[in-house]
Amino acid sequence: MNHSPQNDRRFFGAPWSAVNIPFHELYARWRYLLGHPGFRRAPLTTLSRLMWRRLTIELGIPAIVDLPAWDVRLFLPAKHNGAGTMMIYAVRELYEQELAHLRNFISPGMVVVDGGANYGIYSLAAARLVGPTGRVFSFEPGQESFSVLGKNIELNGVKNVRLFRAALAEKEASASLYHSGRGPTSFSLGPPEHGACPSEVVATLPLDKVLREENAEHVGLIKLDVEGAEELALRGAQALLSSCRPCVIFEINPRASKGLGLKPFGAWELLENMGYRFFSPLEGGDLRKLRMPPAVGNVIALHAGRSA
Repeated sequence: MNHSPQNDRRFFGAPWSAVNIPFHELYARWRYLLGHPGFRRAPLTTLSRLMWRRLTIELGIPAIVDLPAWDVRLFLPAKHNGAGTMMIYAVRELYEQELAHLRNFISPGMVVVDGGANYGIYSLAAARLVGPTGRVFSFEPGQESFSVLGKNIELNGVKNVRLFRAALAEKEASASLYHSGRGPTSFSLGPPEHGACPSEVVATLPLDKVLREENAEHVGLIKLDVEGAEELALRGAQALLSSCRPCVIFEINPRASKGLGLKPFGAWELLENMGYRFFSPLEGGDLRKLRMPPAVGNVIALHAGRSA
């Protein structure tokens, strides 16, 4: 979720071909890649994997990626997966810096919530870390992504993940999930800025209600990557936030939030008012305290009563 998700989508969402791509965009893609920790650690391997994955996508060949840090495997379907899964294939566990911090915030027996699970890398990592006595609640509204998510849970034989084809929100209802056109896994509850795009009707669920019905306690971590709807998801989890004070890893995406009629930094403000402090992950495993929200990117929120 880090390394600026907005840049991920802009620079990696289109095919890795120089045809009809302006020079300034190619240059921006290269600058992004040069700054990625995974690329800096193994540049030749990263480039070769990106090129190979691009080729296999064109040939309609799916992929299975081994992630030994958590002893899991991730199936990637035979189509252009978009920014996130291209980078997962290229740099594996180094895909997002927050992944390296999960062991610091997840312990055996804990309950973890994965909002916007996509193909399930966070859900699978959490399932291993909480162990057989813990539970993971994984929410993914998009039909195609949910299907792949289920396949990945089955592939790894994990029994402690509960899947919900729903979007986390403030109330139980239904909503239109819009496909942005950047790939089969790019969705938003907000309508597009320009023109029409395909959509599907999905259920929305408040997290407090789900956890109450599941008799889930000891929630230690919530991860949210829900395209600007983070504030809505947190509004539906205020009882949980007050009682358990879990770590929250969430995306800040002001443009997407405004498209939903929300404040650009509404999720930050809601958590701040509840006593949370904010941090950015560093490559060495430490956390850097944030005093202001970033323009775009991901944040680790810890309650003031909990040490970083």
